[in-house]
Amino acid sequence: MMIRPNTTQGIILEENEKLRLQVEQVLSMTALERGEIPVRKEVLDFHQLITDSLKYISIQIENRQGRLKLNMKANNFMIMGDKTHLTNAVCNLIDNAIKYSPENPAIAIDTLNSGNNLIVVIADKGVGIDKEYQKKVFDKFFRVPTGDVHDVKGFGLGLAYIKKIIEMHGGTIGLQSEKGNGSTFTITLPNV
Repeated sequence: MMIRPNTTQGIILEENEKLRLQVEQVLSMTALERGEIPVRKEVLDFHQLITDSLKYISIQIENRQGRLKLNMKANNFMIMGDKTHLTNAVCNLIDNAIKYSPENPAIAIDTLNSGNNLIVVIADKGVGIDKEYQKKVFDKFFRVPTGDVHDVKGFGLGLAYIKKIIEMHGGTIGLQSEKGNGSTFTITLPNV
């Protein structure tokens, strides 16, 4: 049964997914730090992982009348990875792009290869991040100060979780951002 995003059921599904991701992040971050959750690596088609991730997030983009541009140009998009953790990481980055876009999110996801690596770039045209906070955003529980405005909910774990997961896969994550001009997250993962 196909559920339309603007129905009550669609909204409930969207909110359930957000809550599930937040609970999973808190639990996973703690367990990962303790070494209690092994990363179960298998050969993954990262292009398919992105497509599957968008199934969970597309309702939010549609509800905000946003645009998503996919430009998957990588010739080698196969990696060794944990499907659950990497899906959570991609969903979290897209969710952040939506949350931190004041109106009609414009999100671009690009893939390419560099040497023996897959490069995944997720860019938005949202509020951006001040230079002074850019290194701290990957710290656990850090949230960029917003003054008295608290319209975006969260625990400050999302980017710390993503960084930990990417590093556990032998990769890196970087950020380029300018206040008022959006953010670009670049993930580098080794190809199979």
